[in-house]
Amino acid sequence: MTPYVLVACFVGACTGLVFGYDIGVAGGVVAMPEFQKTFFPAVYEATTQPRDAGHSPFCKYDDPVISLFVSVLFLAGIPGAFLGSWTNAWYGRRPTMIFGGACFFGGAVLMSAAVHVAMLVVGRILLGVGVGMCVQCGPLFLSELAPAHLRGMFNVQFQLFITLGILSGQVVNYLTQHSVIGWRLSLGIAAAPALLLMLGCILVPETPNSLVERGHEDKARAVLAKIRGTDAAAVEPELEDIADAARMARATARGAWPTLFRRRYLPQLVMTIALPLFNQFDGINSIMFYAPQLFDAMGQGASQALLTHVIIGAVNVGTTLVAVFTVDSLGRKFWLVEASFQMLLAEIAMTSVVATQMGADGKLPPAATIGLLVVVCVFIAGHAWGWGPMAWLVVSELHPLHTRAAGTALGTMVNFFMTFIIGQFWLSLMCACKAYVFLFFAGWLLFMGVFTLLFLPETKGVPIEGVEELFKKHWFWGKVMKRTYALDSEAEARDDLATRDASPVRVTVAPGGGKAKGAAARHELRDA
Repeated sequence: MTPYVLVACFVGACTGLVFGYDIGVAGGVVAMPEFQKTFFPAVYEATTQPRDAGHSPFCKYDDPVISLFVSVLFLAGIPGAFLGSWTNAWYGRRPTMIFGGACFFGGAVLMSAAVHVAMLVVGRILLGVGVGMCVQCGPLFLSELAPAHLRGMFNVQFQLFITLGILSGQVVNYLTQHSVIGWRLSLGIAAAPALLLMLGCILVPETPNSLVERGHEDKARAVLAKIRGTDAAAVEPELEDIADAARMARATARGAWPTLFRRRYLPQLVMTIALPLFNQFDGINSIMFYAPQLFDAMGQGASQALLTHVIIGAVNVGTTLVAVFTVDSLGRKFWLVEASFQMLLAEIAMTSVVATQMGADGKLPPAATIGLLVVVCVFIAGHAWGWGPMAWLVVSELHPLHTRAAGTALGTMVNFFMTFIIGQFWLSLMCACKAYVFLFFAGWLLFMGVFTLLFLPETKGVPIEGVEELFKKHWFWGKVMKRTYALDSEAEARDDLATRDASPVRVTVAPGGGKAKGAAARHELRDA
């Protein structure tokens, strides 16, 4: 452990700070009356209607354009993540983080100056491209710099910084809510973490894995020695492992994306899709995006709902620290399974409180409101030490070097698409299902816990280059890989044979015509 690697991992984790601030600030800004009056007057009118005016409290924020304002960032993050995988492969991790930070910075400035909805949406799209690049690159950067025995702790810093960003956004919203320009301040301050990320990248090294991947082994040796706090000779075994993985990457005839979808990598592909999907379908962003709207619907009022949002954010930060200090002892799988069933029980309890305690006026009694907040905090804690950090961590550990950038990009794109779905349709789902809306996620959590228990191998303490062996030894994936390896070998053999058969044939006839010696006619086969 060296100060240099600590600084580098701090900067890498700032990609999570950028992401988290936006999650924390978006829903709170939507709850601000001045923001509603400026851009969504119909919503402002609905939120100020008396509760006996025939309006369901669950439906007053059900506006597709408000949902689009929140969710479009994540739709834009999908091409951002794809772009990040390309810049990662060709230019490295540092330039990717710098460019992502610059996009986020530009989006924050545009939104804070917005005078109509189109400027808000374009600003959110810029933010989305930046977030997509940062989130694709951040966990990758951290996992490649950290020592193997501490990789989990360092990588969970990404989730910790997401929670710090969320809390920062929630606090800023609470402090600025009464100002006429409060929403502009909340959206504009997003430029600060982006600027911190860009400036921090000047101080940190490129990862050894990226340098070797792009043919700079001498630089990689020097960086590896510096971050490990030793001399060049001592890091040769680790460098050789990285170089072997890079040689395998260069030897493959396919690019990273086609290779990722080969049958032999089916276990990694399934987990790369499933874990980010589960990360969203545990229901976390229904709370992080729309807790102010939820608690306002329960009768708290906008200001008190924003304060509740801050309390939730503080619990999120505190319980994430549990994951930071236990991920390398208890492991990834333990927390994922535990969190699934903890959050399942919390979702059922939330449904029970709202369904049985809400009065005819759409309000919860004070004691029931406190009870609901406690249950929500139990739910948040489960995500904070479970599906929040562990899903990102495991996806960053699953892939060999030649598919790692593509794999983390795919995981990010799946996560962002699912986040877009939640952000766009949650308010409508809340309007339709009312008190029973949380049962949707409860069903998912039950499935997630069982799936993880049965199909996810434990990756704690395993070097990234050795994770593939875990799947080969797994009770289910081992059988799958044995079959897929055989199928891939057969396919490669057929491809080689077809290539040879399709190669052009050149016939040379010796002087003397067709009756010359048979040896005078020879066929030269040129390899394709």
